[in-house]
Amino acid sequence: MKSIWKVWFSRRRSIYVRIARKYHTTPWRVYYLGHGGVSKNNKDIKILEELQQNGVISHIYPW
Repeated sequence: MKSIWKVWFSRRRSIYVRIARKYHTTPWRVYYLGHGGVSKNNKDIKILEELQQNGVISHIYPW
């Protein structure tokens, strides 16, 4: 529930929503990935790359 409010009141909410619509996922998933969440598939990697292009994150760390 806490992350819902963080996304809703984030200054980057429009970026999260736009990326979520593009990749057919939720803004909360995009927020989670952008703040250190674990990627589980290729779609998550593409979301991380999009976040990097928009300046939300600076690096994508390979595991």
